[in-house]
Amino acid sequence: MPIPAAAGLILYVVVLFLSTRFTRALRLPYAIILFALLSAVVVPALEIYAINARANYEYHTWFVAGIGTVMAVLAWRNHTAAAWTGTIAMAVTVYALGGVQVFLNSGMTGSFALVAASQGLAIALKSAQKSSGDFLDWRLAVNLDTKNVSVSRAGSQLRLLDALDSSLPLLRLIQEQQGNISSSDSKKLLLAEAGIRDQIRAKGFQDRDLVAAVLSARTRGIEVQVSDDGGIDLLEIEEKKALFSKLAQTLDAIKVGRVVIRSVAGETWTVSLFSSGSSESSNNIFLRL
Repeated sequence: MPIPAAAGLILYVVVLFLSTRFTRALRLPYAIILFALLSAVVVPALEIYAINARANYEYHTWFVAGIGTVMAVLAWRNHTAAAWTGTIAMAVTVYALGGVQVFLNSGMTGSFALVAASQGLAIALKSAQKSSGDFLDWRLAVNLDTKNVSVSRAGSQLRLLDALDSSLPLLRLIQEQQGNISSSDSKKLLLAEAGIRDQIRAKGFQDRDLVAAVLSARTRGIEVQVSDDGGIDLLEIEEKKALFSKLAQTLDAIKVGRVVIRSVAGETWTVSLFSSGSSESSNNIFLRL
């Protein structure tokens, strides 16, 4: 019966083309999956009807391997449930319309094995892709850490160079005076030395207004200790500006005593300021900003 046989063959060619060539993406649209599942029933039905299979027609049951190949393609494209559903539907159709003998001689076992092998390869490929992605993420993380370390080292070297540049005039002054430093020069040297220490251990506080306020406080005889333990780099530019402005204003209002300014990471505040012996009141000043 050529007409149903030709219809089954054309339907198989169409579903094979759609499952392999419709898209280059791995997964298929649901419409094509439904069409493939429908073909898994219709193609065997048409071909068995065309050959009137009631005996041994092992050379005429090409459609079992054909539909099994389409289901293997679905399994390869990670549509595992659809692939096994179509294979089982084909097996039920062949058994119901062709009987036990046709079912046993049609190569149904090979179709099941083909789908299983395709699913195994798809799982292996997915695992390999995941491993490749994990390795790429690891390499990117390593490269990023390396760059961060390089940037950190470069920043430390720049701060040291700035400190050395700042210390050169002091060293020249000592050389010119041959160690015979006057009290006024000695005070200038001590203030400058404190500023150099701030450049090294308080890099986050190198704001022009704040540095000037610290220098002014030290000139008035106030002991100022500045320490950067992290957290300032996480602030936005405007937040830093407001923070430094508040610190500078507070320092300008302190006349005597000792002041400790310290940044901290991982807390609800970024910078703390503690002043003991303030001239404005008998109480100590303690700020968390």
